[in-house]
Formats: sequence, structure tokens, C-alpha cells
Amino acid sequence: MKKIRKIIAVVFLSGVILSFCIPKGGPDWFRERPKYLTEYPNTYEIVVDFSKPSCQDRLFIYKFNEEADLIYSGVVLHGCGGKSTPSKPEFSNEIGSNCSSLGVYTLEGIVKMKNGMEAIKLKGWSDTNSNAEKRGIYIHPSIMATLLPFNLPGVNFPLTKASESCFAVSYHTYERIKYYMEKDSNHKTKLIAYYE
Repeated sequence: MKKIRKIIAVVFLSGVILSFCIPKGGPDWFRERPKYLTEYPNTYEIVVDFSKPSCQDRLFIYKFNEEADLIYSGVVLHGCGGKSTPSKPEFSNEIGSNCSSLGVYTLEGIVKMKNGMEAIKLKGWSDTNSNAEKRGIYIHPSIMATLLPFNLPGVNFPLTKASESCFAVSYHTYERIKYYMEKDSNHKTKLIAYYE
């Protein structure tokens, strides 16, 4: 019985480690990247594909050299506002909507939210997210996103107040984003959120 428990523990831990270490399923961002983004070059870009299930990696970090290399992926929750469901987010730029917003953002640095938690402030550059600062949209860690140790294809997190329009990610993902943002200090790191 002890041997079976050890095998189960090793398999589980291996799944956890692999889910954090191997980026999965990112778009071919070098090919799909909108042309206007090349006017403002930076080393790292974060892409969020809200059309993927939320228990699957849908936040992707790319490093740009001559090509776009996918270097990290993780889960991200969508906002609970409007007519959003666990499987289909509703998007809005309206203050108080609690919905996620699509478009191009820049990461503006570390701040403290009202609850005292550290977060990364975002500024929206598109018509669809121009109220990001007024709405208090951040990238912040969430216990909800951290609870899932590996991907569950086709499954979605239940809608909760873990995200009221923010990009709520696991603690591990938050630390990776923060690390790359600080490495990219010569240019503001961009986040592009889209829905196919």
C-alpha cells in the first residue's frame, strides 16, 4: 500500500512540476502578432487568449529575438461581471461592469491594491480597454488560480469574485510575469488580450 501511495505521489508531483515548466499551446505569435505592435519593440510580450477554457493555459509569455519564443504559459481567470459564464466571458470597458477587457495593455509597475495585496498595474491603449486605470485592472495572484496543479482540458474554473475584471493568475505565474517585467525595464512589457 505504501508503494502505491509513493507512486501516486510521484506521478502527481511530476504533473505539477511539468505544468509549471513546459509552456503549452500558445499561438504562433510571431506570425499572428498585429503589425502595429512592432512600432514599440520590447523583449517580452504577454498574450492572453480568452477563447481557451480557463483551466487550460491561456496566458503566454513570449521572448523576442529574431523570432518569438514561447517561454512560459499559465492559467488566467476572466471577470465575473455581466453575462459572463465559466465557459464564456463577456467583455466590457465600462466602469463597474466587473468584465474583462480586450486590447493592448502596458505593464506600469508594482502597486498595492486596496486589500494590501501586491499587483501589477495596467494601462489600456485600445478603445476596448481605455478605462483600465479608472477601473483598477491589475495582474494579481489568486488562490483560486493557484489551486489547480495541472491543466484540465475543456474544463473551466467556477466564476467567483477572484476576478472582477483583473487578470487573476497563480502565484507562480505572477512571480514569472513580475520577473520578466523587471528584466524588460528598458521598454514597458505589453499584454495583449484577445478572444477568437
